[in-house]
Amino acid sequence: MPGLEGLPVLVVGATRGIGLAVAQELVRRGARVGITGRDPQRVAQVAESLGAWGRALDVRNRAVIPEVISTFRHEVGLYGLVYNAGISPAFTRADKLDPEVWDQVLEVNLTGAFLTAQAFARELYGPGSLVLMGSVLSFKGGARLAAYTAAKAGLWGLVRALALDWAERGIRVNLVAPGWTETEMTQGLREHPTLKEAILREIPLGRMASPEEVAKMVAFLLEPGNGYLTGGIYAVDGGVSAK
Repeated sequence: MPGLEGLPVLVVGATRGIGLAVAQELVRRGARVGITGRDPQRVAQVAESLGAWGRALDVRNRAVIPEVISTFRHEVGLYGLVYNAGISPAFTRADKLDPEVWDQVLEVNLTGAFLTAQAFARELYGPGSLVLMGSVLSFKGGARLAAYTAAKAGLWGLVRALALDWAERGIRVNLVAPGWTETEMTQGLREHPTLKEAILREIPLGRMASPEEVAKMVAFLLEPGNGYLTGGIYAVDGGVSAK
């Protein structure tokens, strides 16, 4: 079964957490990896440590997205892309949610994903694989996370639409849906004794995922040998979605 050896894959949002784990896994599997992130210094450090191509990219700057993807294609090539950029700055009831925060979350988590996917498809001259990073909230409700839930649910709809639009071109599009994962975003919750125990009780396997476990699913979906997989959602959530 063909692996990722020598294939160029760009990971958008790859300087920490799940995105970094994805980039590390792809390097381990022999892919030619590119990474992006908002902090130029952090991008340079991570790219050097991985031996990867790197560029700073804030996906809110819409004009820059096509430029970065085009540059990656010209300098490295293009087969796959992983969109992992995301923010969740608010944990509040919907009636108290600032509309500006709503706009920020949708812009990064959903609109940025669409514009990046669009630029990827426009630059790709052959079969390829696109993986977007969703969440268990792509198909479940999230209390006090109205904007984040809406964005992640939107990604699930987007993936299905793109898979249909681009199937004839051989571009596969899939969504990975992690549950609670041990990243910087969940660090505060993991250090809170009461909240941590409440969360773990809701997970059938009784623990959070490691970023590396999510990364393995992403790599699996990128591999050409899994070329009949498109338009799907793949939960890495310890059984939460089975409830």
